[in-house]
Amino acid sequence: MLRVVSYCLSAVLGATMLMSPTQTAHAQYRFETEEIALVFCAYARDNETQRLQYKLRELRIRMRDVYSSIRCNGASLIQFAMKSNSQDIGSFIARSVTLEGLRTMDDYRWARENGYLDTEIGETLKFRFENDLN
Repeated sequence: MLRVVSYCLSAVLGATMLMSPTQTAHAQYRFETEEIALVFCAYARDNETQRLQYKLRELRIRMRDVYSSIRCNGASLIQFAMKSNSQDIGSFIARSVTLEGLRTMDDYRWARENGYLDTEIGETLKFRFENDLN
């Protein structure tokens, strides 16, 4: 009986020790992701297309893979770029993201309803949606 209790306690202790580093690593990854989102928002605000491209290469990620998870003051990166009048970076992002990603964030409708379709970013969005073969 004592052997069974001892075995169970060591199994629980071992499992707990294995789970703790995983939870810590997840929290650290989440913090880094939030920090990266903050950097991307700053680049969008400042119209820093080259710096954004460099950071994407450095992190070995594509804009289309992270676009839907980044929000800047409650707006998508494209919406935030439009509000900030950051035409270069907004157009770059609009060309880089898949149509599905743009639809998910509802960027085209938002631009139309808020009067941004006549901007360079709006023109890029219009072109992407009008030339969609689906």
